[in-house]
Amino acid sequence: MVNAKVVLFGHPNVGKSILFNQLTGLTATVSNYPGTTVEVYEGKVKVEGFHLRILDAPGAYSLLATNEAEDVARRLLFEDRPDMIIQVADATSLRRHLYLTLELMELGLPLILVLNQVDRAERAGIKIDREKLEQILGVPVVETAAVEGRGIKELLNAVVNVLRSKKAPNPPKLPSEIRRHLAKLEECLSDRLPSKLRISKRALASLIALGDREFSYLAENLPNKLREHLESLGRDLVLARAELADTIYKRVIVSEKKALKPSTIDRLLVKPVTGLILASSITFAIVWSVLAIVHEVAHKLPSILYYGFYEPIVREGLDAILPDGLLKYILIGDSPGIYSSLGLLTTGVFFVFFMILPCLFILYFALGILEDSGILPRLGVPFDAPLRKIGACGEAVCPIVAGSGCSIVGIFATRILRTEKAKFIASFIQWIGVPCMAEQVMIWLVLGCYGSIYVTLLYLILLMTTIVAGMILNALLPGYEEPLIMELPPWRRPQLRNVIKKTVVRLREFLFKGVPLIILGVLIVNLLYYTGLIGALAESLTPILSGPFNLPSHVIASLVIGVLRKDVAVGVLMAVAPEMTALQMLTAVTVVTLYFPCIGSLVVALKELGLKRTLLMIAIMTIITAATGSILGSLSRIYSS
Repeated sequence: MVNAKVVLFGHPNVGKSILFNQLTGLTATVSNYPGTTVEVYEGKVKVEGFHLRILDAPGAYSLLATNEAEDVARRLLFEDRPDMIIQVADATSLRRHLYLTLELMELGLPLILVLNQVDRAERAGIKIDREKLEQILGVPVVETAAVEGRGIKELLNAVVNVLRSKKAPNPPKLPSEIRRHLAKLEECLSDRLPSKLRISKRALASLIALGDREFSYLAENLPNKLREHLESLGRDLVLARAELADTIYKRVIVSEKKALKPSTIDRLLVKPVTGLILASSITFAIVWSVLAIVHEVAHKLPSILYYGFYEPIVREGLDAILPDGLLKYILIGDSPGIYSSLGLLTTGVFFVFFMILPCLFILYFALGILEDSGILPRLGVPFDAPLRKIGACGEAVCPIVAGSGCSIVGIFATRILRTEKAKFIASFIQWIGVPCMAEQVMIWLVLGCYGSIYVTLLYLILLMTTIVAGMILNALLPGYEEPLIMELPPWRRPQLRNVIKKTVVRLREFLFKGVPLIILGVLIVNLLYYTGLIGALAESLTPILSGPFNLPSHVIASLVIGVLRKDVAVGVLMAVAPEMTALQMLTAVTVVTLYFPCIGSLVVALKELGLKRTLLMIAIMTIITAATGSILGSLSRIYSS
């Protein structure tokens, strides 16, 4: 069995991920590229004596990287030296993808061009002469419709043939003057190639001519005469590639009968007013539909299973076997209550397997449908302008929607954002303005008893604090958010098989990355109770609660539990409801929601953002909580007098 590494490469939203799922099935794993927070999906497949390790690179429009994701994508080619590249292109817009094809042909690596979404191209009357394109480029060209599984067998056959031949395409034939200047550049670079770089001298010369920042130090050591012509050479190179791509396209396109017109929804979404109204309505409907399902299914059924089967066997069994002491306290706690025991095998297991996982399954399944149908990427367009006011961008919609299910997942999802500033603000928005799905259920149960007006007031308070804090952060934090450039995927009917695959892969990632953090959080709170440190903390906060916030001291229990689980903390407030007015309850729920992140998302934030940025977010949250709690406390004191 011969091992071979294959990289899927191409523009965003061309169906790479669906093709990857079709090729690898459920073997996919997710990891960060070393030194970054950008995810790279990896899967394995065996075919005709080859053991293929397939990497799904982040979407990139060019080898000239403009953000961290594109930088990771090209490092997969430049430094890791794959045995083959599979470029995935959209058959309905081939002209736009051929420029990248010409760039990849210069790398000196075996290459296959995949024309994906040929089903859409056929419906639009677009016909491409595949054999002619293959002949012109000198690389195998395979037609696929990844959503339907069409062309997958032919692609694997092409992969095997190319791996056996190990033939790389010749560089594209550019004008002689450009080739002559590039050849001079190659000569000057012969003894200066970076040891870690595994690409052809031709590709490196092209990148230097185009002003690539990573290799700018090589340009500084070039002869003056050659360095002076670099800018004009780069400009001529871009124009020559674009003209060549256009020429190739015109030679291979057989028919282009119908233009793909944007749908009515797309036309409405790109308009500022109608787009924002429509996107807000869609988002509201999505979140509340999932919330309703989570409340009815993911909370009731797991509780029945836990109390009916798991607790009598595990907790009661271990309680009878284990002697009193630290080990027993850590494993099952000293209280039979599911939230008060804080044992790893009671509270920890319940949170992970009976509460969070069912919620995440429903959320991930819904997200898979939204992604494959094309709805989710479209929400970023109308939300881009308002989100930029607070330092985020339209792409932040996906992490924020994911964070409405679980902030742990949402913070992980900020990896898709291009700048550190955008990641920071998107994570902050989730902490301060987006309660998780489980907490929202409890908010409705607790505040809903006083009337839906108080639930509405809470969401308005969260929205206002998010906007004000975001605008301040946007002004204070350095950095500039790049313009939104997004190629919208086509509208499609989601395929159940693909949605289930995505759901399973994401749940598996959460099990390996998120669950240890949650268990760690339970253990930390458990030990705080065991050592008595939590009591000292509660006593120190009592003057603040009874003073500025105008809340009874018993609310401290909710704040302490909120470090572990926000939804449980809101639910615990029901125990002191008889002592509070409606405005006091609104104050209490607001403070619990704002004051501190749950331990799981805190640990994830430390991992993703670093200690300094996480502490900054906590400091800002503390200031906002103090200000908001004091204002609401004053109002409750006025109206109760």
